[in-house]
Amino acid sequence: MLDRNLTPKLLRYVQVSSALAKRALDELGQHRDMQKQAAEMQPALLTQMIEAKAVGEHQKEAAQKMLGNHTGTLQLLKSAIDRISELSKNQSKQAGDLGEGVDAEKAGLDTGETQDSNWSLESGYVGEKTAQKKASDEAILKVLDAPGV
Repeated sequence: MLDRNLTPKLLRYVQVSSALAKRALDELGQHRDMQKQAAEMQPALLTQMIEAKAVGEHQKEAAQKMLGNHTGTLQLLKSAIDRISELSKNQSKQAGDLGEGVDAEKAGLDTGETQDSNWSLESGYVGEKTAQKKASDEAILKVLDAPGV
């Protein structure tokens, strides 16, 4: 007494099994391709990390092992970011950093001379046309060594 529904059920089982096996093999192939790409990048990355002093020369072997797995790679990335952060804190101020105000003399603005009403640092308008020399004009003319300055 053979079940008549056994054949269609068996065919459906084979179809589903084949689809799942194909999906698993595709995932495995993709994973192996990514592992291969990562392995090809490791030597160059390790050399770059040593040259940038993110990893010491004496830590080369340990870093190479860490680059071989995801957890180790993330630990290396975190330590590199910490190192970059530490170095950037120790650098001197950059042009974009906020600073403190200084007096005019320290900034080189106090020349001891009285300025006329069109002095560019006291004018409330940017680009105001005038026939007189402004402080910015004087600085440019000094650089150009223009006669009459």
